Amino acid sequence: MQHSTFWVPASFTHREINTVRKAVAEYDPNLDFGKNDKTGQWCIFLRQGTMEGSKRGDLPVLGFGDIPSPEFAVKRLYDSDALRQGKQMLDDLNKHNDDINLGYEAQTVEAEKELAEAFEWGMRKEGMTPHKKIYIP
Repeated sequence: MQHSTFWVPASFTHREINTVRKAVAEYDPNLDFGKNDKTGQWCIFLRQGTMEGSKRGDLPVLGFGDIPSPEFAVKRLYDSDALRQGKQMLDDLNKHNDDINLGYEAQTVEAEKELAEAFEWGMRKEGMTPHKKIYIP
């Protein structure tokens, strides 16, 4: 494999690929790592079978622009694994949404107060206050 500034032996690249493949297979034996012929991306695939003919049906799960480190590939798998991490992902998403909704509720309460004050000011200006006048002698 040649690059613009240096030359990397093909065996080095194969070693990189094999270390990523081993790490991915250790994470889940149904997964494999390789180059997607259709897109040119390095991908983690969900294997659809072990025979050569069925390998064409392997489903790309995650894509990478270049060969990732084994640690990065496994971390990406772990972070996006809905089967194993689904409950935690859902809990995190719900907490995030609850935090956003609390912010909206606080803004709504503040806006309601401002609206009530503006409404009352307008009514008083027109002499149509909704409250009874109280005179203290």
